[in-house]
Amino acid sequence: MRKLLPGTAKAAPYVPGTAKAAPYVLLVAFAFTLDAQPSGGRAVHVTLHEGTSMAAALSPDGRTIAIDLLGTLWTLPGGGGVAKAITDISMDARQPSWSPDSTRIAFQAYRSSTWQIWTIKADGTDLRAVTSGPYDDREPSWSPDGRRIAFSSDRSGTYDVWVLTLATGDISQVTADPSNEFHPSWHGGSEIAFVSDRRDTPGVYIVSASASGSNAAERLVAASDGAVAGPAFAPDGSSIAFTVLGGGRTRLMIGDPSAGAGSSGTTSKGVRNIADTDEDVFPFRPQWVSQTEVLYTADGRIKRRPAAGGAARVIELTADVSFTRPAFTPKRRAFDLSGPQPVRGIMHPVISPDGKQVAFAAVGDLWVMPVGGAPQRLTHDAFLETDPAWSPDGASLAYSSDRDGFMNVWVRDLRSGVDRQVTRGSSAAMQAAWSPDGSRIAFSDPEGQIQIVDVKSGAIRKAHDHLNEAGRASWSPDGNALVVSSLKVYSTRFREGTNQVLRISLDGQPDRWFDPLPHKSVGMREDYGPVWSPDGTQMAAIIDGLLTVWPVGRDGAPQGPPRPLSTGLAGSPTWTGDSRRILYQSGSRLKLVDVASRAVQDIDPHLTWTPAPTPIGTKTIHAARVWTGRQGREALNGLPYDENVDIVVSGNRIKSVEPHRDALHAGTVVDASNETVIPGLIEIHTHLNKDYGEALGRIFLSWGITTVRNPATNTFETMEYRDAFESGARIGPRLFTTGEPFDGTRVYYPGGSSLDDTGQLPLALERAKDAGFDFIKTYVRLPDLMQRRIIDEAHRMGMPVTSHELYPAVAYGADGVEHIRGTSRRGYSPKISGLSRSYRDVIDLLTASKMTLTPTIGIQGGFRLQTMRDASWIDDPRIQKLYPPSVAGRWREQARTPAPAAAIDEAARLVTPQERTVFQIVKGGGRVTAGTDAPINPYGLALLMELENYASGGLTPVEVLRTATTVSAEALGAGADLGSIEPGKLADLVVIDGNPLANIKDLRRVKRVVKDGQAFELDALLRR
Repeated sequence: MRKLLPGTAKAAPYVPGTAKAAPYVLLVAFAFTLDAQPSGGRAVHVTLHEGTSMAAALSPDGRTIAIDLLGTLWTLPGGGGVAKAITDISMDARQPSWSPDSTRIAFQAYRSSTWQIWTIKADGTDLRAVTSGPYDDREPSWSPDGRRIAFSSDRSGTYDVWVLTLATGDISQVTADPSNEFHPSWHGGSEIAFVSDRRDTPGVYIVSASASGSNAAERLVAASDGAVAGPAFAPDGSSIAFTVLGGGRTRLMIGDPSAGAGSSGTTSKGVRNIADTDEDVFPFRPQWVSQTEVLYTADGRIKRRPAAGGAARVIELTADVSFTRPAFTPKRRAFDLSGPQPVRGIMHPVISPDGKQVAFAAVGDLWVMPVGGAPQRLTHDAFLETDPAWSPDGASLAYSSDRDGFMNVWVRDLRSGVDRQVTRGSSAAMQAAWSPDGSRIAFSDPEGQIQIVDVKSGAIRKAHDHLNEAGRASWSPDGNALVVSSLKVYSTRFREGTNQVLRISLDGQPDRWFDPLPHKSVGMREDYGPVWSPDGTQMAAIIDGLLTVWPVGRDGAPQGPPRPLSTGLAGSPTWTGDSRRILYQSGSRLKLVDVASRAVQDIDPHLTWTPAPTPIGTKTIHAARVWTGRQGREALNGLPYDENVDIVVSGNRIKSVEPHRDALHAGTVVDASNETVIPGLIEIHTHLNKDYGEALGRIFLSWGITTVRNPATNTFETMEYRDAFESGARIGPRLFTTGEPFDGTRVYYPGGSSLDDTGQLPLALERAKDAGFDFIKTYVRLPDLMQRRIIDEAHRMGMPVTSHELYPAVAYGADGVEHIRGTSRRGYSPKISGLSRSYRDVIDLLTASKMTLTPTIGIQGGFRLQTMRDASWIDDPRIQKLYPPSVAGRWREQARTPAPAAAIDEAARLVTPQERTVFQIVKGGGRVTAGTDAPINPYGLALLMELENYASGGLTPVEVLRTATTVSAEALGAGADLGSIEPGKLADLVVIDGNPLANIKDLRRVKRVVKDGQAFELDALLRR
C-alpha cells in the first residue's frame, strides 16, 4: 500500500473465486418491490426498449450484458432480450464493470451521500460495498487478474486514479496531476489508461498501475479536441476506443495509440471516428467484443459495430418497470385572507452591541425592537429595505435599499433619524458588515466580490475577487481580516463541496481556509455564519442546522471542535458586544442564548400584517377575444377562443363570462374590445432575488405573470416577499414558495440544507410545516432513500415534492421534475444526452405517470436561440426601465451583430431535440409546466421565450398556453382558483394587444394585467 488517507476507511476486501470476505465487509439485503402504498394509488407499468445516458458492459465470456438503466443494474442475454433487475431502485447504480471470470459486477452507487464502489454477483446476490468514506469514488474498472479495481476519486483534492486491492482493502493512489484524471481502464495487467482534462494537452493517457502519485510517469496516447470519456484497449492492446463530445457532435473513436498522440486541440493521428454522422454516442467505456468489434451505447440503444467501420447492429432490450404512484391531494391555499396575519418573513435580525435591541427587516421595511418590547418601524415606504447591521457604537444602522433605483448601502443615524447614502452603484450592494472601529463597511456585489466602503468618503476598495455567493462577512477584532462562509469544492471536475470558513486578509496575506468540522458545511453562506466574536476568541455558525460555537486563535484558526448551543434549527447568528450572548433566529421567533450557560431568552416580535383590501364593486372587461383556458372551449365556432365577451369581476373573483351585453357594463369598464384576454400566466420555476429591489414584482406583472413559484430560496426572504405582496406593501404576483432545498452532505448553492443522518431532517420537515411551505424541493446530492422519506412526510403535510430526479423519484411519488437537463450528481444527465436528446425511458415514464416536467429549455440554449433569431427585446421599455443595466448590457454585445445562419443552425441542433421532447410528452398526455430558472435569463421575458420554444417544437398555441396556465395551476394544487377564466375563480387576467392564439410571440404585447381583481396598466407598472 502506497497511500491511505487519514480518516479514510479501508475498503471491504473480496477475494475472487470465494464467497468469503473480511468480517467488516458490508452485506446489504434488499427487495425489488416498493413497500405497500396507501389505498387509492395508481399503478404504472412501462415496458422500455431505450435508455437515456445508459452504460453497458458485456461479460468476458460473452454471455451476459449488464446495463445501468434508470440507475438500476440489469442483466440480459449477450444477444439481447429481456432484462432482469439485480439491484434495487434506491442505489443509483451506474457504470458496470465485469470481473474477468464473469461472476461479479463492479459499479458505482450512491447509497448514502457519496459515490462508492460496490460489487454484486451476476445473479443479484452478495451485494458488497468495497469502498466507503466521505469522498466520491467513481468509474470502476476490474483488473484482468481479478484482484484489483481501478477507480477515480476526489480523495486528494482533484480527481485521480486509485487502485483497490480486493483481498486486503488497501487503496493506493496512482496519479496525482493537478488536473482531473478519471475514467480508468486497464491496459493489460500492468498499465491503466485514463482521461485527463489538463488544460494544455487533454486526452487519453497511460500510466503504470504500480505508479505512486506524483512520481507517476504518464504518457499521452490520444489527444482530443472535445470531452473524452471511457478509454478502452483492444484485447491485444494494439487499438484504443473512446468517446468524444464536442462541437455539437459525438464520436466513437478507434485507432492505433502508437501512431502519434497529436497536439492540444487536435485529434490524434491514426484515430478515426466510426460513429454515424448524427449518432448520439453516450460517454461511457466501449467494450471490445473481440479484436475487431466493439459494444457501446448510443441513440438510447445497445449497439455492436465493426472496429474498422461499417453499420452498427442494435442489441434489442426489453425492461419492465412497474410501480404504484401513491394517492395524494395537496393542501389548498387560502387566498381570501382577512384580518391580521402573523409575519413569517423576518429577515436578518441583528442584536445591538449592548444587547438591548434587535433590528430586522420585514414587510419591506426596517424595524427596531427592544428585547422584550414591541417592534417599531424605522422606514415606511414602497421600497425594499434589508440586511441591517449595527455600528459598533450602536448609534447607527447600515442597510441596503433601492430607494435611489438600485440596491445601495445606506446608514440611518438612530438619534436624528437621518438616512445617508453610502454607496452609489448601479449594481446591488448587499450584506453590510461594519468594521470594529466603525470607519468601514464590507458588502458583497452581484459578481460575488467582497467590497469595502469608507463610511465618510464613500471610497470603495475590493477585498476579494469573485466568490460563489459567499455569506455575509464578519470582521476580525483588529479590523485586518474578514471571514466568510464560502464554497470549497472537492475538485474542479464537479461543482459541489462544503461551505467552509474563508479568511480574507486585508493586508496582502494569502487567503486561508479553516475547517472546524471536516466534511461538514459551516453555515449555509447567506447570513448563517461564521461570525467572529468581538473579543476574538470564538466563532459561531450554523452547522447541521444548529447554532454552534468553537474557540479560535487570534488569526481565526479553530482551537477546538464546534459545540451546539441550540436544539432546533437556527439562523442569522450575531454577537452582543461583550461576546457573552448570541441572538439567533428560530422560525418566526428570536432567541438570545448565553454562550457559557446555554440559558435561552425567547423573543417574540408579535408582528402582524393585514391583507391588501379587496377591490370594491364590479369591474367588466369587454374583450374582442377571450381564451378561457377551459378544456373543450377551444372548439367553439371553430376558433380556439370566444369573441366579443364580457368578463364580470366582483371584488377579486370572476362573477361571469358571457357574450357581450351593454347591460353588463355597470361599475368600472375596462375596454379591451380590440385585444385578447387570457388567464394570468404562471411562472413555475423562478428564484426571487433581492438585488432587483421592489421592481421585481412589477417586472413579473409587466409580462403578464400573475403567479410565480419559487423552488429554492432563503426561508425568511421568500416569506418576506409573500408578506409584502399579499399586504400590498409592494406590488407583485402571487407567490407559491418553498424554503431551502433539501440536499446531501455536499452542496453548491447558498442556503442548501446539507443533510445527513444527524437528525436534522425531522427538524427541517417541521420547519417546512411551521413556515407554511407550499411544496418541498429536494436537490441533486440527496440520497434516494432520504428523498423517499421526505416525499412521504411532505405528502402527509399536504405538500407536493419536486426535484431534478426522474427515477426512482417518480416511483416514490414525487410530483414534479425540474429541467430536462439540469445539474446531476452523476456528471451527466439521466434525462437527456450530450446532444440534448431524451429517449423513450424518459418520455414514457413522464407520460404514463403524469409527473410534471418543467423543461427550462431557455437556460439550455433556448433563450439564446430565440435572441439570435430576434433580439428586439433588448430595446423593450420594460427591459430599459425595470431591470438593472447589466441585464440588457450582458446581451447587447452578443446581439449587436446579427447572427449568421450557420450559427443559428448550430444553436438549433441542441435546442430542437429539447423542443421535440416537450412535444412528445404533451402529445402523449404528459404534463408540462412552464418555468425558466430566472434570473439566469431575464425575469418575465424568459417565460415568454420559453413558451416560444415550445411553439417552435410543434405545440399549438393552446397547448403552449396551457403549460403556463391550467396545467401549472393544477400542479400548484390551485386549479380550483387559478389557471383559467371561469366564474368563481380569482380574477387574474392579461390583456394583450394582439392574438397569441394566432402568434405566440404576441404574448410580449401586454397592455394591462389584472391581478386579484386589481387592474394595472403597463405604463403605470413602468413608473417607480
